[in-house]
Amino acid sequence: MSRILLCFTLLFLLSCTEPCLCAAEHIIVSRAGVKDDSMWNAFKRHLTGKGLTVSVYDSPESMEKQVETANRVNREKAVFMLVVELVPSERSDAFVAVSDARKGKGLILNADEVPGSYIAQSMELGSSIAAQFQRKVKPVSLFALLGIDMPGVFVRLEVPKGKPAEAFDKLYDGMLNYMKRGNKNERELKGERRNTPP
Repeated sequence: MSRILLCFTLLFLLSCTEPCLCAAEHIIVSRAGVKDDSMWNAFKRHLTGKGLTVSVYDSPESMEKQVETANRVNREKAVFMLVVELVPSERSDAFVAVSDARKGKGLILNADEVPGSYIAQSMELGSSIAAQFQRKVKPVSLFALLGIDMPGVFVRLEVPKGKPAEAFDKLYDGMLNYMKRGNKNERELKGERRNTPP
């Protein structure tokens, strides 16, 4: 009987503590451009090594494939989607873009209006990533985000040939800053402020 009580007490204490920030964060990565498998495997290993759960999709090249991909992606419970093009380079750099879609009106949105529902979150994510590379976010039309029901950003990541971890770390740090900010904002909306007066 005491063992059962001890187990329930431990479970209760574990459920009351705030989980580790990225221990169970799930993101979607869409592979764009030339798909160098060795570089992509290193990129995915880097993100999973940091504690992220990563689902990888290839960027579709037709509208039918985009609708299928959007349906599969929207069923997953992910924080956001990154459309990433990895480019071998001499230095670490990035081009970061968000969708220029406008927020739709009404209950049923067209596929091109869905990304507009998340424009503020996408801009915040994009700005967080771009800041790591001292760049600005550009609004452009992004085919890979049509119908995607979550924040999304396009990143063209220039990866140094000898040390890819440098570029991967900068991208991860930008994502981490966004996820920390998002979790803090949710706590504050629920009334759980960090600096509460005694």
